[in-house]
Amino acid sequence: MIMEANILGEDERAVGVEITDNNQVEHALAIEPDGSIQDHGQEGYPDKPAQRTTEQGEHVSQARRYAQYIVSKERGYETLPWDLNAERFKTVQQALRELSSEESESFFGTLLEQSLSHYRDHPEVDVGDLTRPYELPTDMIGSEDTVMYEQEIYLDETGRISAVSDVIVSYYVSKGETDTLRYGNDDTPARDPDAKVEISPAPIVAPETFRDYLVYNLRCQVRDCYLMMGVEPPTEYKVLGHGQYRFTGKYHHFEMYPEYHNMNAEIEGYSYEFRPELPISWEEVGGLVQPNSGKSLYDQIKGALFQR
Repeated sequence: MIMEANILGEDERAVGVEITDNNQVEHALAIEPDGSIQDHGQEGYPDKPAQRTTEQGEHVSQARRYAQYIVSKERGYETLPWDLNAERFKTVQQALRELSSEESESFFGTLLEQSLSHYRDHPEVDVGDLTRPYELPTDMIGSEDTVMYEQEIYLDETGRISAVSDVIVSYYVSKGETDTLRYGNDDTPARDPDAKVEISPAPIVAPETFRDYLVYNLRCQVRDCYLMMGVEPPTEYKVLGHGQYRFTGKYHHFEMYPEYHNMNAEIEGYSYEFRPELPISWEEVGGLVQPNSGKSLYDQIKGALFQR
């Protein structure tokens, strides 16, 4: 992926940017200081979005996001939406990584319990006397494990986590249609969050391991920020796994994108690197693995990882 950009000039209303996308189509855009796109012209694709192919529409979207990124980087304006701001996500990722066990449980303990509650009847996952903090919506369809949980994160002026939202659940109400429900009573700042973790239920029982699960999700989200601008992420963020779920469908269905969300995908330069803090050492993990076993690696080690 090679996107090219050139700042054409600036007046009191907007910054002019020229973008050459990965399809070698040139775009001319005027980006306002708040990120609004005043004008966008190009001659490589149909002017009407409805007449563009899926791939053409995605190239147009990439050009718009990359223009916002370039203006933010070169002129210092807050032009990127908060949920596509890779630098902000990196800061939150670091703040998450530095949380102690006690802080992890304080901020994300309810989310951990909500996630773990999906394994109450699993014979190999010890959930203790856990009860589900919030019952699932009555209008959801399909398996209860198809839900996705979210939690918004807010930093203070020192870059430390100061507040989080209550648990948010996204679920299917019909085929291809989802709804969102916020649980609890949020007492969060009246502004956009600095990031939002998005996870599927996982058989993780320890706050430290769950913290690492959230850190890895944000690492994948940083990857998504770059890919959605049409550029390759830095090496540290060339990882596989779920990031932002709104992009998972693109990775799964659009031919122009490999399946970055798939931890088993074979994409040159990318790998699955979730390495949480474990209740046993990696040497002990190695001792549990039998190379010629017919069981998967997960099946061989899960008993040691998911027991209290």
